[in-house]
Amino acid sequence: MIVGPAAVGKTSVANELSAQLRAAEVAHAVIDTDALDDVYPVPDEQWRLTERNLAEVWRSFRELGARRLILTGVHMHRESELSWIRRASGVDRLILVRLSASQRTLGERVRRREIGSAHDDQLARTLLQASELAVEGVPQAPVIETDHRTVSDIASEIVELLGWR
Repeated sequence: MIVGPAAVGKTSVANELSAQLRAAEVAHAVIDTDALDDVYPVPDEQWRLTERNLAEVWRSFRELGARRLILTGVHMHRESELSWIRRASGVDRLILVRLSASQRTLGERVRRREIGSAHDDQLARTLLQASELAVEGVPQAPVIETDHRTVSDIASEIVELLGWR
């Protein structure tokens, strides 16, 4: 599972990780938790929707032979998140990797990708998320800095860390 603030590179790294695993013919699936609950109006207990959708999508991917799951999300290190992820995925082993970047890098990435009316709100959320992650820490996860690194290098580091070759 790849955790970190918005714009740190979770999705890009997950996609590159997937490309490297495909090249090595390792069965896997990639799920971005943002895609599991992007609905308006937001339900009161949004996590229930996310859990249900993860369970269904992961079940479908497992039926196709996927045995490794690359899951991305901002706060998946929190016990409240880990609980529903365990229930939905049925996995007995979760490995977290935290991506980090400087405020300057996060700001530049948000400016490049958020070109519409949501820019200011996203920048504020991203910086808040980075601050929360720094304060909370993710003791069970190695921290991988993404500043001035390619997604290929970062994904290769994760593959080595997980022993997925």
